[in-house]
Amino acid sequence: MDRRVEQVANHPLHRHLGIQDVESDAGGGRLSVIVGENTVNPAGVFHGGVLYMLCDVCAYAGLLSRLDDVTEAVTHDIHVSVMRVANPGDTVVFESTPIRVGRRIAFIDVSARVADRVIAQARVTKTLIEARA
Repeated sequence: MDRRVEQVANHPLHRHLGIQDVESDAGGGRLSVIVGENTVNPAGVFHGGVLYMLCDVCAYAGLLSRLDDVTEAVTHDIHVSVMRVANPGDTVVFESTPIRVGRRIAFIDVSARVADRVIAQARVTKTLIEARA
């Protein structure tokens, strides 16, 4: 696993939320999480803020496989459409697909699914910058 992808997988917040199976290949990403006590809202379903964040994390993780060691990506814009809820015990799988990766900006689509049901779609725009030393 690439060092930066490993950092995504092992980030303390991501570990607290239960992120599993982080993958990055050809700009596409994949990760999953089981909806549990750390990821539900007061109504008892998958928390929208966690859903949005994990769409962003999946987009970033996938994009890392297309970036050189001196380029970093920061979120410029994110738009998430939630279509269905996920319930405790559900496994939510996030998959990202790069739409366009240029020299300064990248557009990535992300889907979140429970089994074969799409529960959310996102478009994430990342600005590409020089990595900090």
